[in-house]
Amino acid sequence: MDLAAAYRACARVTKREARNFYYAFLSLPSRQRRAVYALYAFCRTADDVVDGSGANEAKHDELARLRERLARAAGGSPEDGPDLALADAIATFGVDPDDLADVLTGMEMDLTLRRIDTLADLRRYCYHAASAVGLATLPILNDGVPPTDAMRDAAAELGLGMQFVNILRDVAEDLERDRVYLPYREMALHRVDEAMLKGRSMTVELRSLFASQADRAGESLAHGRLLFPLLPRSGRRCPRLLAEIYGRILDRIRVADYDIFRGRVALPKHEKIVLLLSSLWRRR
Repeated sequence: MDLAAAYRACARVTKREARNFYYAFLSLPSRQRRAVYALYAFCRTADDVVDGSGANEAKHDELARLRERLARAAGGSPEDGPDLALADAIATFGVDPDDLADVLTGMEMDLTLRRIDTLADLRRYCYHAASAVGLATLPILNDGVPPTDAMRDAAAELGLGMQFVNILRDVAEDLERDRVYLPYREMALHRVDEAMLKGRSMTVELRSLFASQADRAGESLAHGRLLFPLLPRSGRRCPRLLAEIYGRILDRIRVADYDIFRGRVALPKHEKIVLLLSSLWRRR
């Protein structure tokens, strides 16, 4: 596989799997967009390992193998296939492989993590699950210029906000997988236990808990928006679109009075397209 074919393979994976992210990526110039596709395809490979069948020991081995592939790509000696595109994106834009390694740490956490005790534990998990992805992407959005500490701080917070929204929206879905990502100590403060979550009947206590999680997500998204003016125009549309999409999901949860058990909250495809076209129109 040559480099162009490797990038096309990454684009196919992104289009098939990325959902909200795919529409935001379309707002980028082609040179940056294909580099982001390469990063997404790598992260998706790791995600598929975690979600696949088989024993955790075998999955740990596969994730360790991905660390080796990342090291080879970062060192300029990638294996064939999509790793060619990953190596090119790292070299072209100065992507920090440590950020991608942090993503793999988050995948490893997902193999065993079923419950979360404190807010600090939640933030640590969300950093690896979401913020690290944004931090890896940041040099691409900044067109190869090393990001400042202020940019990294805002990008990390944007990732936290998006993941907080995901966790709130997916409470019911996660329960089916025997996972609860709401911090147990916060649940206790709102007089909520796991049985109440599994009952899926909205109560005053559940609404109070979910509202507090929504407020936290909104605060992190607002902090993350400080990133936009720090980026060049070509790179700021992508995170702005993501913030808009996740902000609208959060708004819908609030409008539904936090009854997340009615069904998964999502933006319809046509609304994402309208947001994308509006972003491109503002550029012109």
